[in-house]
Amino acid sequence: MTVSAQGESIQNEVAYGIEYDWSNLDDDFDSLTGINLNEILSRTMLAATDAGLTLTVAQLSTGSSNIYVESAEDRTATTIEIDDESHSVWTRATDVTIRHAVLFDSALVTEWIDSSGSDPTGFDGYLSVDSENAVAVDVNMIEYLDDDYNLYGIDMDFSLASEVSVEYQMDAGLEGAGEEFDFALKFGTGFDLNVPEATAEWRLGEKAPFFPVVSTYEDVEIECADDAALTTSGSEADLKIECGTLEGDYSVSTGFTFDLSDIPTENFGMDAGLLDISISDEISSTGGWDTDMEDFLEADDGDDESDDHHDESDEHHHHGDGDYHHDHDDGSDGHTHDAADRHHDHDDDDSDDDDSENDGYGGDPDASIIIAEGGSPVDVVSCDCGTANPLMFLMLAAMLTNIGEAFAEDAAEELGDTFEDEFSEAVEGIGEALGGSEEDDDDDDDDYSEWFTCANGMEIDEWREDDSMNDCGDWSDETEYDTFYPCDDIETSMEGVQLYEINNGMDDCSDLSDENILWLQHVGLDIQTKYECADGSRDVSEYSIGNGYEECDDGSDEWPLAEETLTSTETMNVGSNGYADRDPDDTGSDAYCYIAGMTVTDPDDGETIFDGNLLMGAGYVTGHAGEEIGPYDGTREFSSSGHISQYNLPAGLTTCYELTQAQIDSMDEFSPEYVASSNVVTHDGYLKRMLSHGQAYQDDGEVKFDVWFDGVHMDDEEYTLEVAIWSDDDEMIGTESVDLESDDSHASGGINDDEMGPGDYCVAFTLVDSSGATVDTYDPDDDNSLCMTVEEVPEWLMELGAILEAFGESDFEETLEDFGSNLEDRLGDITEDIAYTDAQFMMWWSPSHHTVVGASLVVADNMDTWYTLVGPQISEVYSDEVSVNTGAPPVTIGLNYLIGGAASSAATDMADAQSVEEIADTAAHAEDMGEFAQVLEDAGVDPASIGIDPVDETPAEPETAEDMIDEGIFGLPSVSGLATIAILALAGIVVAQRNRDEE
Repeated sequence: MTVSAQGESIQNEVAYGIEYDWSNLDDDFDSLTGINLNEILSRTMLAATDAGLTLTVAQLSTGSSNIYVESAEDRTATTIEIDDESHSVWTRATDVTIRHAVLFDSALVTEWIDSSGSDPTGFDGYLSVDSENAVAVDVNMIEYLDDDYNLYGIDMDFSLASEVSVEYQMDAGLEGAGEEFDFALKFGTGFDLNVPEATAEWRLGEKAPFFPVVSTYEDVEIECADDAALTTSGSEADLKIECGTLEGDYSVSTGFTFDLSDIPTENFGMDAGLLDISISDEISSTGGWDTDMEDFLEADDGDDESDDHHDESDEHHHHGDGDYHHDHDDGSDGHTHDAADRHHDHDDDDSDDDDSENDGYGGDPDASIIIAEGGSPVDVVSCDCGTANPLMFLMLAAMLTNIGEAFAEDAAEELGDTFEDEFSEAVEGIGEALGGSEEDDDDDDDDYSEWFTCANGMEIDEWREDDSMNDCGDWSDETEYDTFYPCDDIETSMEGVQLYEINNGMDDCSDLSDENILWLQHVGLDIQTKYECADGSRDVSEYSIGNGYEECDDGSDEWPLAEETLTSTETMNVGSNGYADRDPDDTGSDAYCYIAGMTVTDPDDGETIFDGNLLMGAGYVTGHAGEEIGPYDGTREFSSSGHISQYNLPAGLTTCYELTQAQIDSMDEFSPEYVASSNVVTHDGYLKRMLSHGQAYQDDGEVKFDVWFDGVHMDDEEYTLEVAIWSDDDEMIGTESVDLESDDSHASGGINDDEMGPGDYCVAFTLVDSSGATVDTYDPDDDNSLCMTVEEVPEWLMELGAILEAFGESDFEETLEDFGSNLEDRLGDITEDIAYTDAQFMMWWSPSHHTVVGASLVVADNMDTWYTLVGPQISEVYSDEVSVNTGAPPVTIGLNYLIGGAASSAATDMADAQSVEEIADTAAHAEDMGEFAQVLEDAGVDPASIGIDPVDETPAEPETAEDMIDEGIFGLPSVSGLATIAILALAGIVVAQRNRDEE
């Protein structure tokens, strides 16, 4: 809808608009900054030419951005229903028309050849970008007002049509070492979002003097309340309104396209067209919605105050007839108003201590502006209220929020699923072409799952299972009695403790069930060193040497060099720790005896090292059983298991120590004294350094490896790690040796893989002691991940490698250095001349119109003088806070400001325009594209190859960039978008380098 004035009933017509033609971008940028983008581009291309590098850039942008605002009051009487009660009102219509569209085309052509070698080395190629975007928005708002500008309700119609698309094309070729490699790509994507129709209807619970209040007072706080009221104090007002409800319906649709093609997959050993992908989808929806405006306003209020603010004030009285009534007391003669009047009680406090978020637009005017051709100046106030009636933006926010909540999530999910499904199919096809298969993937999934599902439904990383930590929270990821101890009431409490917390003297289970438990903590084997005293009288342990106490009769254990001079022997000892409280009732005598049954074997040969029973020594809760089982025989690792059995003290004995070994060996669960048995503990341990695990992988020309060791703390001998790579026909390809320090628990390194052609290879680790004897190995029999396959290098990759090697041997690096130096020389004298140092948007509110009547972009020069860059003519400035010069700005740009009939006519002309073709001047763009195509032809590129109509004339021989610049060819296409950023970056680099050189 476009507002039109028909008859005397139409009053307070306002129309204004702002237009921008994107073809002015280069000139405007030059005007505002003093930087000529085309000049920078031309100099950049010449710098490339000087270095022997061909670089041609052509760009063109066309488009326009427009916004028009129209407002008019129609004083024709009509009625509106609020709570089944009719009210006589008139209407004000406000239309906002937004049209934006930009077309952008860009092409970069480059070439470089080094012919100094036996075979030429170089590259050539082009990149083109074509993008379009358009937005069309129409908003029509109808306000229902009475003669005092009280607001009763608002109707709104909204529509949106938007589209954006971009297409990239690239074609490049490399050559060197007699090889050639070509690559091409065409990629396009598009997106559209359309709201063909959306309506909203807002009905207040009671009329509200919104406009008179904001036009009268400077600081206004507006909030929803059950009872409407108005409180004023000086320049401040607190307006409570019955916000009512907002309801509406909508029709919305969105869609996307994704296209990928022209990649020469056959050059990569795959089927032609394998990467051609085309995906598209769209979704639409219609529906209705409603919202309580109080909820919406409170959710939108960042400084929500309590509803009872000012409720107890005596400054106002709300009457049941729906009118606002106040008593004045300002020192003037008293006077009485009719019941329908708004009657205020003023005090003399003009303070402005309350920084309300809802500033009013009252007080003295800031300036006067012209809002219609030939019209008189209108007093206005500068406001932060948007480019149109502020209630429009409030309703738009509520409308779009509700539409978004109803539609956006479903749209994103459905469109996302479509893209994911289609793209996944393409990826699977590529994987199969590269040698994989969906069946293989399924098999892998069957063999391994990265998640563990807890009993409570929670999922954790699978590697956390059985790590003695309660990762699930209910211990379901651990094994009872093996990696944790369950408290007695675990079925209800889900409570457990770690194994080291059993019998530790603290009640870790809330039911106290983790203490005084028949429990074996450890069983194992160790090496102990004994030293014979010099006089041969006895042997002492290694802990007796140099401890300050003479344990040898001759004191030789305390000699300065006792450890080196005394004869030593190594013995193996078996031992265990666990519960052994013989007198739990503290009677002073043994009530129970505890016997540890232990078995220790050598995992290498399966031979039994120890298998027997030992009496647990007495202890407070925990006791120990241990025995020397003979001299150390070279055993490096062991496997052990054991348990504790509890027995009543046999009759006739006064202490467990009176048990003979024969009695200990004969006691079992069938003995009359038997009480109970503990858990069974298994343990794998190490007496000397052993290989734990390792890994090997190819990386950066090497087979890199890592190895970890067990038993390091038990062993201070010297070892060497030998690493070998073996082919599948048992040929050793490479070796590496690593000398190990006594405390090294990890070793790593790398072996050059130059000798590894296509085939299968495995890595093997060997641990060698100081005598050269092999003590342990770790190879593919232990871990098949130590094997790897070297694939046949694809022909295209070999060709590309040869080309890149040729580039490394060419003078390409020197060419780039020359290009950089030339850039500095050619761009070094470019300086900026900034026209304005500050800018600010100002919206103009007219208290007599009760709405926004214009908008200005004001700018300040380096003398801090402010000018209107675009906006209505300012006739006079009243306020120091709006210090805008009424004269013309020293530098102007292509923004165009329209008022009155010109703005209305422009809005009418744009009303039916929805697409890029209808909004932008595509005819002018097409005409300029002919010159764009000529630039490409002059650079040796066929415009048709990138979707541009070729020039009718037969193209001449390709010209150099210098020739084309001299002929002014590059003055026509404009520089914009990403290329502008790139050009500014080049200039910035050069300016920065120049500044560094001057320092």
